[in-house]
Amino acid sequence: MKNNILTPKYDHNGIFLRKIRSFVCRKGRITTSQLNAIKRYWPLIGIDFCLEPLNFSSIFNSSDPVILEIGFGSGRSLVQTAMNFPDKNFLGIEVYKSGIGSCLNLAYIYKLKNLKIIYYDAIEVINIMILDHTLLTVQIFFPDPWNKKRHKKRRILQSDFLKVLAKKLIFNGILHIVTDSEEYAFYILDRINCIDDYENLSKTNDFVIRPVSRIITDFEKKAHLRGDRVFDLMFQLKIS
Repeated sequence: MKNNILTPKYDHNGIFLRKIRSFVCRKGRITTSQLNAIKRYWPLIGIDFCLEPLNFSSIFNSSDPVILEIGFGSGRSLVQTAMNFPDKNFLGIEVYKSGIGSCLNLAYIYKLKNLKIIYYDAIEVINIMILDHTLLTVQIFFPDPWNKKRHKKRRILQSDFLKVLAKKLIFNGILHIVTDSEEYAFYILDRINCIDDYENLSKTNDFVIRPVSRIITDFEKKAHLRGDRVFDLMFQLKIS
């Protein structure tokens, strides 16, 4: 597994171009078990970042539809969902090694054949490695809301990225976002309402009831304990 999660870019003078990212590159705590899982199971389940588009039929050895999850955390809910839907393939992207190690451990324990993961910046993966009109669903559960005013430019769900995601979905494909930040939820709504490609699946044109198939994450349980509301936003790609 490659250790870098960013592709360095330079101007014509050789000066490094510092881009705004939706995450902070920090060395978090990682357990021995997680490190061992990376060493042992990455060749089986992991996909290294590359400058070529993925052939889903080849990497999964099946033509089942593909669901992409951005920022899967520990991977517990992603692994459980992959177990619940063996007729679908799952691709997860994460930038923290602890989550990668945890997910690899679980995926190996349950002998999953329909799950692959990538350790890299999701924006670069989607722009370079994902072909247009190839994803059944894109899931983004509890992205960092970057609540401080000066940090909002770091939010991953900006208009340009939402437009890119629309191109990657198959016709009638689904974009499913979950957040426990009310301000971020309405921020996302405002931006998607300005993009003609999406149709809001909420009858009230705002939020949907949590689908039964969506597993409640550990992060979500903590939000409920705090008394915070959780917002499910679900949009379908319109047939043009």
